[in-house]
Amino acid sequence: MRDLFLILSSGIVFYSILFSSIFFSQWFKDKYKRKLDLRLAWSVFFFGLSVNSICFIISDFWLTTEPLNTTFVASGYIALIFALTAFFAAMEMILPYRTRHSLTFIGIVSTFLPLIVPRPFFEPLALFAAIIALIGITLFLRYTWGSTSGEVRKSVQWVVIGFIIGWLGFLGRSDTAYFLGESIYVLGLLLLTIGILIFGYVLSTSPALDELDWNQQILELYVIQMGGILVCHHQFVENPDIDQVLTAAGIAGVQSLFQEITRSATGLNIVSIGEYDILFAHGSAFTCVLIAKKPYKVLLDKVQEFTDRFEYEFGTVLQQFEGSLREFHSADELIHSVF
Repeated sequence: MRDLFLILSSGIVFYSILFSSIFFSQWFKDKYKRKLDLRLAWSVFFFGLSVNSICFIISDFWLTTEPLNTTFVASGYIALIFALTAFFAAMEMILPYRTRHSLTFIGIVSTFLPLIVPRPFFEPLALFAAIIALIGITLFLRYTWGSTSGEVRKSVQWVVIGFIIGWLGFLGRSDTAYFLGESIYVLGLLLLTIGILIFGYVLSTSPALDELDWNQQILELYVIQMGGILVCHHQFVENPDIDQVLTAAGIAGVQSLFQEITRSATGLNIVSIGEYDILFAHGSAFTCVLIAKKPYKVLLDKVQEFTDRFEYEFGTVLQQFEGSLREFHSADELIHSVF
């Protein structure tokens, strides 16, 4: 059983260091990196988890006598609370609530409490921080559920699943759970390892968490019939200087030109012009065009979702289109439901 404890604990250390290195590398190589960056926060979070497990391995398997045992246990809890503080910072960067980094500040203060409180208070202190983190991930799920779709929403779901599995593993790995039996402790270590794997992998491969401000990036939506006729237009940011009919004709002309040059049957997907990006999704008889500040994947998913739903509702009308736009007045409701 001792060997199994050590193997699972070593797995936690390995994967935590791996994901910490991945996020730090992504942050460090970005020429536009910021000091307060989501990737750096995740890197610190996983680094704290790795130090926590290393300290617990040393205190459980080698330095079992005082005072070094308590020293490494305290160091482990400091690292754990430090990791959760980085998690608070990440959540406060993502969520729109005006917390003014208060949770991060509470975490920073709590990080140093194991230096001054008696050892019996270490675990309740870490549990308190973990409960706050659970509240944070709940708010994260609540906020993101209505603002994401497609692959991005699936990524968010897996982030939450990974965190909850890891959180349950944290409870199972605690000293209190150990007194309930070695099997509970092993299960906790296993769940924590699985949770870290899911949480880290999804965070490192998905753009979801970097795109939650998508609704601040969208400017205009056009639905253009294959002949270049504008059938629907919506401004997310008011701009009275834009001639929507002329813009639609220009977009249709540019798309036709590039299709001719590239011999592509499907048309454009993304075009960048200055500070703006134009995102395309194609129906059977029309093209949806979203003008945005950034080419987020979540926006590509939403344009495609809108295109599919628009074709379902108005496909027959478009095939028999004779120039009347009255049939498309109800499209505003569809726009608001998707965007």
